[in-house]
This record gives sequence, C-alpha cells and structure tokens, in this order.
Amino acid sequence: MTLAELEKELDVTFPKKFHEIYDTGAMEWVEAGHEKFTENREKYFNDPKAFLMVSCDCEPYFFEDIPGLVKTLDEMLEWRKEATEEELAENCRLVPFAMNGGGDIYCFLYKDGENEPSVVLYFHDCYDLPEIIGKDFDEFLYIEMLSCIAYAEEEDDFSELESEQWQNNLSYLDEKYRKVIESADKSRLADMYWAIDFAKAEIFS
Repeated sequence: MTLAELEKELDVTFPKKFHEIYDTGAMEWVEAGHEKFTENREKYFNDPKAFLMVSCDCEPYFFEDIPGLVKTLDEMLEWRKEATEEELAENCRLVPFAMNGGGDIYCFLYKDGENEPSVVLYFHDCYDLPEIIGKDFDEFLYIEMLSCIAYAEEEDDFSELESEQWQNNLSYLDEKYRKVIESADKSRLADMYWAIDFAKAEIFS
C-alpha cells in the first residue's frame, strides 16, 4: 500500500516531513507490507536509507496495517468511554502510525484548525492520558534520535551511531535539531533524553 492509497482510505493527510522522507524512498520497507518484507528481509534491514531502521523506541507500522489499527484504536476509545465516561473531544482525531517496545501506540493527533498534527503516545494497557512526544513530526523524530543515543549509552555500544543508516536518519531531521545532535557529546544528549518530561495530551471530555 502506498502512502497516497493509505491517506485516501483514511481521508487524512500525513505531515509534510513524513511525505518528504517517503519521497526519498526511505519508507520502502514500511510500504512493502508483511509478505514482501519477509521475502526481502535482509534487503530492507541493510538498506542504508531505511527510515527508523535504528535502535530507537519507535517501530513504524506497515501501511497496510494502519486502517485496521485505526479500528482497533476506536474500540479502545470505546472501552475507555465505558470505563471512565471520557470520550475523545469532538475536535480531535487519532491516527496510529507506529508503536514502542511496550506495545503503546504512537499516533498523529489532528485537531480542527491546526495545519500539522502533533505526535502522542497512547497507552494500550491503562487509561492514563496520552503523552505528547512531539509538537510536530519534526520534533518527534528529534526525540527518537535522542532515544537511540540514550539506549546506546546504556549498552555502552555506539557502533550503530557510526553507521550509514544512522547518518541518513539524522539527515531527515530539521536542521535546528540536527545541529543539536551534531554539536553535543553523547552523554549530554543521553541526559537530555532522560530529562524530558513529556506533557499530557488533554484530549478527552
């Protein structure tokens, strides 16, 4: 499934930066789907431009899975309504696009009147408010690259940060964020990541 096909099916527009990265061919593995990815696993894993094929806290969903995940998330929102009497505000829409290692869901949060969605992390196993992981997709990518550095420091293995995949993913960042990563030492960047206090998304009424 292509990005255009996905957007048409969902009647939504993904962020501008998402499109820019997609147009480079970096999301070929996300577009491939389960069957094609399985048949060409090594090709996709070793593709130097592959989007987020790095050790961050985010794994993009295959495009073909997202429509079904939208329905799953809608069911989760219904369960929340039954359990807490809270429902998603009328001016908000959540569209899942990735998950973290614990199974929580990264979503684009669209609000009426805003041109670009923010990124929130929706928790799959509790009714805590979602966390805002980026005011936009650019900031979200920056935070994910910081997470790579933080996890590399924990493992005391920075070899991935010298790879072509890392450098290409770094190039997808907005210049102001890329300069921060390129100008600071790894320990400081790791500390910056762990110090982030993610705000809560007040999206329920």
